[in-house]
Amino acid sequence: MNHTVKLAYILSLPRSGSTVLSAMLDRQKGIVSPPESSFPQILSVITAKERADKKWLSALYIGSTFVPTPLSLEDAEACMEGSDEEILISLGLAIAAKLNRDPALIRLIVWKTPRTVGMHKAPLSTAGKFVILRRNPHNVFESQFRVAFGENNRNPYRFAIFRESYEHAFARLPCDRVFELEYDSLPEILPALQSFLGVESAGEWEHYVASLDRASKECSHMTTVTAAFENKDPQKRANLQAAQVASLEFAMKLARLLRPCLGPVRAFYDQQSMVPIRERARTALATSSIK
Repeated sequence: MNHTVKLAYILSLPRSGSTVLSAMLDRQKGIVSPPESSFPQILSVITAKERADKKWLSALYIGSTFVPTPLSLEDAEACMEGSDEEILISLGLAIAAKLNRDPALIRLIVWKTPRTVGMHKAPLSTAGKFVILRRNPHNVFESQFRVAFGENNRNPYRFAIFRESYEHAFARLPCDRVFELEYDSLPEILPALQSFLGVESAGEWEHYVASLDRASKECSHMTTVTAAFENKDPQKRANLQAAQVASLEFAMKLARLLRPCLGPVRAFYDQQSMVPIRERARTALATSSIK
């Protein structure tokens, strides 16, 4: 393992701009950001038998990665050796190679993992740092109506509780390993963020190839992430109906009181995510055996 390679994890409520931040960091020389995946988190909740089976572990990587990855099942299997940190670094370097970036130039691998933020054990076992990204909750709530997977969070009270469950999870992270930022501070805050992560700005990659290019073509909600950044949130907030703003503010005020009790809620959502992950892993194995 190359000990000069560092790890970082982007955590946020879904629809908070984590893909945009990932794309911005991925452009920077010395950095690669793998496709969105819960794989760093699930390493701490799988069984010892699952952990010991490299082929199944690689299938779990495929199953827990939510946008297209450049790695095949066989590529991933070749990375499943050593500690959690060594595996996560090996996967990141393999992805860099697939994107025509010299792995020897990689200094930071940034995993974007906003879906299972309560599973901290494996990421905490590494030396990685955590980036907590927040976006104005009114913008996040408004976006639930523009994506199919936001359907369950279109009720302001359900959304408010879901949001506070994330804040409960964030509060459990060690402060000295956390960098918190607001979506509205992008992109100006990038140099400070890179300094915190231990990789000073050295310009952008030449002949840039992004893992998000393929994802943006196949995922309708990601069509603009690789384009030049333009923050339209203030205009979107200005167009919100007063009744919607008032109901969401009231719901969030109530939910904030419940934050200390929301650990089980976050754990429930995170554990529920393992069901489709294992199903997708089995499908990946079956497809591979057919080939």
